[in-house]
Amino acid sequence: MEASETLVKILESVMQSHERLVETLTGLEERQREHTLALAQAIGENTRSLAQILDRIEARAEAIDARIAADNRVLAEILKYIADTTSRTEQMTARVLTEVSKGASH
Repeated sequence: MEASETLVKILESVMQSHERLVETLTGLEERQREHTLALAQAIGENTRSLAQILDRIEARAEAIDARIAADNRVLAEILKYIADTTSRTEQMTARVLTEVSKGASH
């Protein structure tokens, strides 16, 4: 009987070791799942943050484009005014010179 009792004790010890090993592996698996979930949540949050930042950048770029377009329209109006004024000044100068030359020839 002693041999069988010794064998039973050895088997009980091996089973306890296996149970501890299974518990340890189960705990590791659970922690791995928790870490994977935490990582997925962090990635999701970062993705949302980046999307918000990109949306703000796009909105600012659109606002800047609108301001540039408005400034360009104003500059075009100023240039047109300068061109019109220059043309009228040239016409008036030509008339004055014509009148002066007519007066000088009399």
